[in-house]
Amino acid sequence: MIATETVSVLNRLLHVLCRSLPMYLAEARPWSRPEHRAAQKALDLLVADRHDDAMRVAEAIVERGGHPDPGVFPIEFSAMNDLAMDFLLRKVLEGQHADIAAIRQCAAELAGEPPLQELAEEILGNAKGHAEILGEIAGREGD
Repeated sequence: MIATETVSVLNRLLHVLCRSLPMYLAEARPWSRPEHRAAQKALDLLVADRHDDAMRVAEAIVERGGHPDPGVFPIEFSAMNDLAMDFLLRKVLEGQHADIAAIRQCAAELAGEPPLQELAEEILGNAKGHAEILGEIAGREGD
């Protein structure tokens, strides 16, 4: 793969990691009731992992002579500032599934770069694990 194509794929991966709804909510910090403590903790762990993964992807971009470009948050996220945590949790879970598909695509495109593909697949596994945890919490809160 040509270095510019690799950097482009890595920047798409960086965008997924940095500009998802959980990352937005970490900055906008929605109000939640005490019974949503598990959901908030799961979101905090997801955000922490995303930060770590984003740093590793950004380093890979710089190592290849590129410039990390995480992009901007989608404008529609600003409409979610006052929504209840149980609704937000469902939206985060939907977004997590979309992110998994995008990360899987990036990993496939990095097949010619084994260390980078391995990094993307590790991020993919992490995203799947978070989706499972969020799904369990959403199921409990939906009861």
